[in-house]
Amino acid sequence: MKEGLARLDFLITMGELGMLTGPSGVGKSALIKRLLTALTPQQCETVYCHLTQLPSSGLLKLVATRLGETPRRGKDRVFEQILERAGRTEGTLLLIFDEAHLLNSEALTDLRLLLSSALNIGPPLKILLAGQDVLRGTMKRAQHADLLNRVSVRYQLRPLSKPQTAQYVDFQVSQAGVDAKLFGEEVKDLLHDFTGGLPRAINNLAIACLLQATAVGAARVDEEVFRQAAAEFQLQ
Repeated sequence: MKEGLARLDFLITMGELGMLTGPSGVGKSALIKRLLTALTPQQCETVYCHLTQLPSSGLLKLVATRLGETPRRGKDRVFEQILERAGRTEGTLLLIFDEAHLLNSEALTDLRLLLSSALNIGPPLKILLAGQDVLRGTMKRAQHADLLNRVSVRYQLRPLSKPQTAQYVDFQVSQAGVDAKLFGEEVKDLLHDFTGGLPRAINNLAIACLLQATAVGAARVDEEVFRQAAAEFQLQ
């Protein structure tokens, strides 16, 4: 997360187009939220869009609406409206498209045109595409070569390793003011094996383990409690 945040900071100060990828549940949205909480309005105005399955014209209208504008009629006029609004921004204008792997080819092409059209305005317009790993493959297609060449910041969030999973569980437990031994060492290994190290899946399964431990009156989460909880998730 620290590495990813450092790269996104570079995007704000020096980059033009960023691409953040990783499997579902790995923490892409959490990283974006960390970025947004660290930015000041004077430094950067942000627009967050996650309805990326919209057709390109609808997506551009959504951006204009999020910028506080009433979208004009016609995609070309909305396009100009966004650029005009970017030119009036006090700091950098950052457009964040979460679930960007759902963007269609027309939308990606329009975003490239938006970036290239913004070269003569200031402060600069920047775009961050965040999505699942399939986004990398989409960007490598020939029709998106020009857009890919504009990517100045790339980062791929990966699942936690087994030691990182154990540290993650210990940290979350300690934040709740509970002894880290609440989860046995063998259980932490099992949590990693069953979830693949994805933080969201670890959270959900760990909570299920705590509920099961409460239900059976267990003082800690051992292997038996874990297997009972995991069975409800149909993970076995």
